Amino acid sequence: MTTVLERPITFDSVLATVAAVDDLSPHLRRVTFVAPRIADAVTAGPDQRIKVLLSPPDGSEIKLPTGPEWYPEWCAQPVEERFIMRTYTIRALRPEISELDVEFVLHGINGPASAWVSEAKPGDQIGLILPFAVDTTSTKGLLHSGVDYVPPATSVRRVLVADETALPALAGILEQLPAAVHATVFVEVPDVADIRPLPTPGTADITWVAPGQLLEALKAADLPYDADYAWVAGESSMIKSVRRHLVNTVGMPKSAISFQGYWKRGEAQI
Repeated sequence: MTTVLERPITFDSVLATVAAVDDLSPHLRRVTFVAPRIADAVTAGPDQRIKVLLSPPDGSEIKLPTGPEWYPEWCAQPVEERFIMRTYTIRALRPEISELDVEFVLHGINGPASAWVSEAKPGDQIGLILPFAVDTTSTKGLLHSGVDYVPPATSVRRVLVADETALPALAGILEQLPAAVHATVFVEVPDVADIRPLPTPGTADITWVAPGQLLEALKAADLPYDADYAWVAGESSMIKSVRRHLVNTVGMPKSAISFQGYWKRGEAQI
């Protein structure tokens, strides 16, 4: 049986150029990046995580990491000299034209990534750490490849919960939902103007909620009694409370719930 150790997983750094910037809503901006090496990039799933690299606090140029020991070397550098690193989702990958899209949440200059994307324009350059080999042969392989949405093949009733930071991943998940699968979806966005179509080949009941209302929306909802898988992503305290509700009140087993804290209120995330 193939294990994750028998299927190498490879991530590497790329210097990418902004090709286009598109505002999808008041709080979500899509940036299209181009680079020759994107032609060789791959994904393991619709919520594929990558790293976005920004200039260090001292304003010096980004030095792309290389070699297997780049992370401890990065940690050993003085904070002001380290490139800034944030985690995002590949929204779309078009290797045939060496392009990929990343969708950023806009919240002014409160954070280096939001500050960067608020001023981003075609021609700007940025660092990316992308997957070039993944392992899709097992759940363990998928998780190590940078995805958290790993429903069992038998799943047909899913509960999907996301805040605005997980909306790009949610959109990708729904785009790949099998026709025989039904999803009950809850999405928290900052403004009603951020509501957007989320097409899917499957079927989905989508509830849009105001900030801080996800848990109450779940409590008030008539969730499928036979839900067999849940994916919860967004702010750390939110996912903990939602997971607790799904386990203790709805009765879902912990093993049927995938959850990922995309950010933690009051803390910078990498």
